[in-house]
Amino acid sequence: MQDRYAGDIGDYGKIGLLKCLQESGFTIGINWCRVSPLEGEKKVDGTFKQKDGKILIPDKIRACDPFLADTLTKIAESKNRSVTAIQRANLVPNAVYYDEYLTVDGRLEWHEKAMKMFERVELVFMDPDNGLLVKSVGKRSARSVKYVFYEEVKDLINSGKSVLVYNHRSRKPERKYFDDIEDRLQENVKVDKEAIQWITFPKGTIRDYFAIPVCRKHYDLFHDAFVEMMNSKWGQLGVCR
Repeated sequence: MQDRYAGDIGDYGKIGLLKCLQESGFTIGINWCRVSPLEGEKKVDGTFKQKDGKILIPDKIRACDPFLADTLTKIAESKNRSVTAIQRANLVPNAVYYDEYLTVDGRLEWHEKAMKMFERVELVFMDPDNGLLVKSVGKRSARSVKYVFYEEVKDLINSGKSVLVYNHRSRKPERKYFDDIEDRLQENVKVDKEAIQWITFPKGTIRDYFAIPVCRKHYDLFHDAFVEMMNSKWGQLGVCR
């Protein structure tokens, strides 16, 4: 997550989902996986190459959660557009936030602090720029900060937390894309891939959220929350599927 994305259409679905998960019964920790923009993301004139963060919440889907839509839009259009502004808005009441910047050299310490921060929550949401680590990116490369490592997910699962992780949709055929992620989670995190659930938010950039439950109770909470969202205005207006 980067401050320049705060309040965009992605945050609308993301926070709407977290609110629904909280209402289903989870206590929630939010790890923004916060990073600074990489040099390669900028043009010569200093502007950014990608339009991430520029797609704000259109009026036609504002009805899903008008208060959330208005609050995020104000943040996105303000001079203080940031992760901090979202936290201060208290949009997920009583959530535990971790907003320290992730760096290549400081990654282990960053992860250890996060583990301590989330000791008392049941569900940890991880919000990297891109998603779960892919084979083409080395763990010591500059781009590695845009990904969650599988061992980080495994540590959370082993500590008794369920995990929700954001993943940017790749260009693979949809079925192969989901199968590949499930296989990698099963291999690297040692979870039964039959327990993994996901929900997709297709507005703007296609965003997927993978739910990895630590127990049957949490599996049911994820399932109920996803069904609730899809049966509500969020699903009816095509914001999630």
